[in-house]
Amino acid sequence: METATSRTFVADLVSRVGSLPSVAAQVVSLASDPACDIGSLARVIMSDNAMSMRFLALANAASVSHGRETRNLRAALLKLGLRRVRNVALLMGMHDMVPSGASRQWPDSSELWKFNLATASCAQGLAWLRGSQQHEDAWLAGILHTIGLAVMAQRAGPEMLRAVEMARSANMPLAEAEMRVFDFHHGEVGGRLLREWHLPTLFADAVEYLPENFESGEISAETAGLVALLREAVLAVRAIGFGDNGDGDECCLPEELAGRLGLAEPEMQALADKVDREVQETSRLIGLDVPADHFASTLAKSQEEVARLGLAGLDETMAREDLEQQMNAAREIQQRLLPRCLPDLPGHRLAAVNVPSLHTSGDTYDCLRMSDGAVALAIADVSGKGMPAALLTGTLQASLRALSRVTDDPGQLLEAANGALFESTDPERFATLFLAVLCPDGSGLRYASAGHNPPLMLRADGRAQWLKPAGTPLGMIPDMTYPVFPVAMGPGDLLVAYTDGVTEAMTPEGDEFGEAGLEAVVRAAAADGPQAVIDRVLEAIALHIRQCAEESAADRLLGSAAIPPGLAAAGDDITLVVLARDA
Repeated sequence: METATSRTFVADLVSRVGSLPSVAAQVVSLASDPACDIGSLARVIMSDNAMSMRFLALANAASVSHGRETRNLRAALLKLGLRRVRNVALLMGMHDMVPSGASRQWPDSSELWKFNLATASCAQGLAWLRGSQQHEDAWLAGILHTIGLAVMAQRAGPEMLRAVEMARSANMPLAEAEMRVFDFHHGEVGGRLLREWHLPTLFADAVEYLPENFESGEISAETAGLVALLREAVLAVRAIGFGDNGDGDECCLPEELAGRLGLAEPEMQALADKVDREVQETSRLIGLDVPADHFASTLAKSQEEVARLGLAGLDETMAREDLEQQMNAAREIQQRLLPRCLPDLPGHRLAAVNVPSLHTSGDTYDCLRMSDGAVALAIADVSGKGMPAALLTGTLQASLRALSRVTDDPGQLLEAANGALFESTDPERFATLFLAVLCPDGSGLRYASAGHNPPLMLRADGRAQWLKPAGTPLGMIPDMTYPVFPVAMGPGDLLVAYTDGVTEAMTPEGDEFGEAGLEAVVRAAAADGPQAVIDRVLEAIALHIRQCAEESAADRLLGSAAIPPGLAAAGDDITLVVLARDA
């Protein structure tokens, strides 16, 4: 930690750096406010032509290959979301202050920027896989974590070069070598600088304590969690050789990485693909030349080497059991991404369940808070099953949560989500989505649907109303609009939203459960409330496919890790969201 002399030196270094560029600072300040007006934000950004072009380039990074382009800055900002706009503005401001490029004192500062970009993307991906809500914070912390190192290299070049050479010759972490040369390390400089920039304490503390050993309780649990994510990301990026952060201590081999991170092979591959894609896109904003598919190709080469050495001949049964355990862990992570508890809605009762056909699901549901404070219920079904669908589901869920903060219109939210999904996925990947925003007075809802199965509104007088979709699935066609429909919900009315795993559950002869089967079960159970409706529907599906469980399917699902035998044979993910207005 700092001594009195080192504090003076750190303060002097930080004072010579100065503040963020004016426009970047304004964008960071505006975008950090959840109530930010997108129009005002766009006007600030448009005052800097270079920054405007960079945001448009980022919004169009994936869509260029589809031949479509977003030219409206406001639409681009909506697609990116406030958190990402804040993060990218900080990235641009930092790079303007500490640009990449060859340096006499640092072998190549562009290598440091490559390391930062890869660490940011990797930390965000690990946050998703770990079920952490810190994924956007993890990305920004990954960008910020070496800012102190860059400042020291720029302002105290000869001493910094000596520290780097010491770290490499003595096989030690760079921070340890810095302590010997400076009596402080780059984390202390970075933390001090971020406090001067008035960034949240979370980031300043994470950057400061990342290179240090600290006692439990010395920093907040939130900061400790972010530091843990960053350390895993740094481990991964060093193992792959993505850029250079100056550390000289020995790192793990690429073939050891999945085991060190506790990731199954599909998760590791998905993480590699994410890092490669995002680093390619983001590096263009700051003029970096990054090799394509570096992460994935390095992993592949290491696996080939393992096979060449004969290590790939491990016992298949043991390998399957290990993968089974890791997939179960992935399932638990994904379940944590679902709402931890459902909101208390005065005058209403709400219940929901998600049952994957494999360990991980392409279905999801969520309870969102729109920009005007209204509660919205969402249910979605991503094409495919298993790990690829689950990862895309997590991406969609993150987009919905970010976009809901900047609009109160369900149609506009679906338009922005459609654009984001279209730009970030292959054409064969898409998602259906039903989004209902509840009226504050409890009298009904406004909904928009992107090709989703029509929810059932069962009226108190026994009438059935199916809320038909009026838009294409998300991610299929760009620039789509989604109309919004108001629907009254009177006392005793009940809404059942579901995914196609419910109505398409089949008998061995190929007969579907169908909308008629769903309606019949809902009618019989409606008087007992939403949870009873879910229990009876799951039991009915298990019976329909002729493998009925002895106990309540919902009790089994919610009370243990086991899936009822009947539902295990359903062949598709099953998700239900049921809302009842009190009579």
